[in-house]
Amino acid sequence: MTAEITVRPLDRQAQRALTGWLGDARAAGIDIDDVESIGAAYDDYVHEVFLTPAAERPDPTSKLTMIAMAMGEHLRRNSTLQWRVAGDAQGTDLALASADDLGVLYPIDPVAQAWSQRQRGWLPVFVRELMRNIGDADD
Repeated sequence: MTAEITVRPLDRQAQRALTGWLGDARAAGIDIDDVESIGAAYDDYVHEVFLTPAAERPDPTSKLTMIAMAMGEHLRRNSTLQWRVAGDAQGTDLALASADDLGVLYPIDPVAQAWSQRQRGWLPVFVRELMRNIGDADD
């Protein structure tokens, strides 16, 4: 059984949060228009954190969210996806949705999954493949 997802346009609070994450990404030196820059920021962070003794590692949530939002904005700028607030029984979050709001991607999900598996080098490949699939769906 899958939970029903509701999708709605960004409200003022969600827009402010997104603007903040993207500002943080730019301040961290991420070029949102360059998927390689976003991927390098993720890979560098993974490398840095896993060189740090486990007891001294910072909570990765804010850094991973910033990278995920940069990836999401890159997708928005280069595809038909649009930012939305998507919610289910567990709560709401920023997501990208297709024009009909039937296809929903939470950008943090692939980033968190890659993090948990300590993957590197995946982000640009993931983004290009997703954009290729979106392009095929639009044809």
